[in-house]
Amino acid sequence: MKRIQLFALLMALNGMATQAQTEQMEYRPFAQDDKSWEIRIGVFKENVFGHCIDGDTLISGETWKKVYTYFEVPLIDYSYYAAVRDVGKKVYAIAKGSNRPRLLYDFGMKEGDMVRCGAEGNAFYSLLDKGEQPDTIFGFKCETYLRLERIDTIETRGLKLRRFTLSMLDVFKEEFLNDIVWVEGVGSCLSPFAPWVPRPSRDRLFFFKHCQIGNTYISVEDDFYDDNETNGTSNTTLGGDESGINYNLQGLRMTSLPPKGVYIRGGKKYAK
Repeated sequence: MKRIQLFALLMALNGMATQAQTEQMEYRPFAQDDKSWEIRIGVFKENVFGHCIDGDTLISGETWKKVYTYFEVPLIDYSYYAAVRDVGKKVYAIAKGSNRPRLLYDFGMKEGDMVRCGAEGNAFYSLLDKGEQPDTIFGFKCETYLRLERIDTIETRGLKLRRFTLSMLDVFKEEFLNDIVWVEGVGSCLSPFAPWVPRPSRDRLFFFKHCQIGNTYISVEDDFYDDNETNGTSNTTLGGDESGINYNLQGLRMTSLPPKGVYIRGGKKYAK
């Protein structure tokens, strides 16, 4: 009995130490020069768009990074998309045509914390900061909550990155579901400017492909998930066969099949 109690105590202390180390890691900023992301739209690999950070701009006396976007098919030249800025461990963005900073990420959250979410028209979904109220879109108050379930650390391409696993409250207030994953300095498993998405009335499919600074990859899609991990270390490569991966209709990767409902595998819809 004493051995069991000692083992349980050691495991608890190890978990506390690991969490403390994760929380004390140096913050990795989101807004960095020459950083770029590629995101796949839908289930077809050739439908790709990207964001890149290129240069600074002054807004109300503060320095922000300029974000541009482009589409590969059809090829469209870069166009200005938003301005981004790190403030502490929070990431803010101002969409093109707006002068209102929106909270994209709060990497200072602790496990169990909840945050309200809203949307800014068709620009990007954001978190609600400092008592902000959500926008009303087509008469619908676009609001829900995210709850931080877990923070852990991944090691990939020689970097240590903090990973945040969150669940979203269904807009019908049924339950928390649909894991959403953020990686500090990278963004979400959907898109850097989509930290969450509401349950859609039609299919909404975004697939993060990779993030890089210059020509150096710092994160790829598999870093968001546990499939290829060993002792918390992710050993992933670019590309790979996605035919066995399941997604829900929001484009979120599923760790297990639902008891009933619709899911996507290999570009095809299946119903249970």
